[in-house]
Amino acid sequence: MKHKSASSLLMTCAFALLIAGWIKHSPEVSANDKAKTESAVVEISLATRVSASPDIAVGPDGSINVIWVDKGEAKPAEDTHAGKGPQSRGHSHKAYNNLYFARSTDGGRTFSQPLRINARDGELWGFATSRPRIAVGKSGVIHIFYHGNRRDPASPRQAVDARYARSTDGGKTFAPPRTLNNEARGLDDGELNEAHCFGGMGVAPNGDVHAFWIDTRHMTSEKDNGAIYTAVSRNEGRTFERERRLFRNAACPCCQLNVAFTPKGEVILSARNVTGDGARDSSVAISKDGGRTFPDFVATTPNKWMINACPLKPTTLAADNGGRIYAAWFSGGEKPAESFFSVSEDGGKSFSKPIALHAEASTPDRPQIAVTGEGAVTVAWDAMVGQTRRIYLRVSTDHGKTFGPVVELDAPAGTATYPAIAAAKNGKTFIAWQQNNRVMFRAITPLIADNR
Repeated sequence: MKHKSASSLLMTCAFALLIAGWIKHSPEVSANDKAKTESAVVEISLATRVSASPDIAVGPDGSINVIWVDKGEAKPAEDTHAGKGPQSRGHSHKAYNNLYFARSTDGGRTFSQPLRINARDGELWGFATSRPRIAVGKSGVIHIFYHGNRRDPASPRQAVDARYARSTDGGKTFAPPRTLNNEARGLDDGELNEAHCFGGMGVAPNGDVHAFWIDTRHMTSEKDNGAIYTAVSRNEGRTFERERRLFRNAACPCCQLNVAFTPKGEVILSARNVTGDGARDSSVAISKDGGRTFPDFVATTPNKWMINACPLKPTTLAADNGGRIYAAWFSGGEKPAESFFSVSEDGGKSFSKPIALHAEASTPDRPQIAVTGEGAVTVAWDAMVGQTRRIYLRVSTDHGKTFGPVVELDAPAGTATYPAIAAAKNGKTFIAWQQNNRVMFRAITPLIADNR
């Protein structure tokens, strides 16, 4: 997908320089501000592997389910204890990784041995900006959505498909992955000539599984935007309806889609919508008929991000028992560039004034949201404070109107990035993240927000 996006070296450099112009230095966060935790850090991935980009879901039985991208064997020169990040193989739209799963049934104290999900070695087309997704339905079925390579690595052009796998035995085994899209050629960028990727998935309160992805089949030039397609299962993943197109030319092609649900089963879809004036807005669309139709997108902020490139920045979502819709996103339309949070109390028709999550840090990024049964909203992100990128959190106890202070996650020394958080019915919140080349986990006690 070599759109006018991060695939273009020129645009990538321009974007980096743009962001650099917005960076401002902040003082170190005090150790007294670190988040209190109720468990030690647990290393889920294997120490000998390069692991990245986790996702997490809590089942109705309280089980904790984590997936991550495995990029191969770790090289000695890239030992995580040296403080270095994941292996870099240079920019390419070809990727041949694996997808792993592990599960805890004791509150996160221990996890099962990692289990590979993809059928063929190297089948996963997975990046930090297109991370695989996991969800657990009301009956305990585990659902996994990812993007996979269709062709042999030797092929001069690769095709990327939207794939789905599920487990009905608590993650002991998974059914063979299924492809949800039809074969349809798209824009040839020199590496891919067919792509159904940068998708998201979620499970509705009634157990329906909704998968979405950005599709290149209608793109004829680099000026075109991506289409959004969906496939839905009405029987907990046993079968899926035929794929359907929701939007033809609406999505920034490399900004991952996300999905959440209201208690009534309304389907909330986020995308970076490209408007007629060229803005790439963090936007939300709500389906009130089980995902069959969606109205036009509504921007989460009035402040437009005018950028002639794909910034690779999704909008994350959550909803509470009262039907409030929460959104968090990174925006370069502000000065300085920052991650923001907003809430809709009218079913997604409008959003509150955005709240800057970490104004004192440099480029706070990749915000994630979890909502407890009591209505506490926790937001996690990573940011530079000093010389190292670390993970930070804030909590709201008034449904996102105000937030308590920024606290740093109590994690091992070194770079900590790409948080993924989930809340259990009992109010406990859990976090998985990328600690250099490894995937880590810990339980977080509810942070009592000093709302001010």
